[in-house]
Amino acid sequence: MLKVIDLSNHQRGMSLDTLKADAFIFKATEGTYFIDDTCDTFVQQAKKLNKPYGVYHFLDQNDVIKQADFFLTHIKGYLGEAILVLDYEEYGKQGAQKAKEFLDYVYKQTGVKPLIYMNESDANSDDWLDVVAGDYGLWVAKYSQNTPVVKQWPSYAMWQYTSTPVDTSYFYGDKLAWQRYAAPKKTITQQKEAYHTTGTRFEALRTLVIQADESFKKASGMHFSKSTVFDIEQICHTKTTTHACILYNHRKVFVTLHKDYVRKID
Repeated sequence: MLKVIDLSNHQRGMSLDTLKADAFIFKATEGTYFIDDTCDTFVQQAKKLNKPYGVYHFLDQNDVIKQADFFLTHIKGYLGEAILVLDYEEYGKQGAQKAKEFLDYVYKQTGVKPLIYMNESDANSDDWLDVVAGDYGLWVAKYSQNTPVVKQWPSYAMWQYTSTPVDTSYFYGDKLAWQRYAAPKKTITQQKEAYHTTGTRFEALRTLVIQADESFKKASGMHFSKSTVFDIEQICHTKTTTHACILYNHRKVFVTLHKDYVRKID
């Protein structure tokens, strides 16, 4: 797990070497008009410190494709190194389908699957199933000691748990996992090895949402906590995922078998 701090022009002049973080994410652009002039300064500091980094676009109400183009124009030099993020909040909330258009366009142009950032409430109040099916990871904000509960993603890549004194998150993976998010998919070999395809007993590496149907379109309202060990009935496959069928409370339910989320025991 990595501790991640995200910064923007609001922290202008801050030296990264004064912050206790394993990785950083920086604001790059907003809408089709704003370029954060602190972004590259922060990026160069992160690189000098040999720290993983990411960059994000803050969505507004303008055309999402024009915004995606604007974002890509200004972060070309970071592709292959930086995690890419769509910041979905406040006045930029155009709906899940518009957000997916942005994510799909960025992926088509770069081969990189961006994360999407939003708070816990927004993650549960809209229909994000197409975004989930598109394999776009979630960075969820909830300023609390209690971990977020999301109903549509099988889990989340990052949890922003405080904004004091600066926005700080946990990234549920190591530096190699960060690099996988940042790398264009076409450069990552062995994509098929992202999921466990054998095994009968697994351990949850993070909180796992238990799905009520095999299409992952209906949450059961239950979850496995991190470190939960569970036995499965069978392994199932769809076009977008590999998952386990489990008998739980006398009914069939389903959980992901992605290697970032579960560890095979037997």
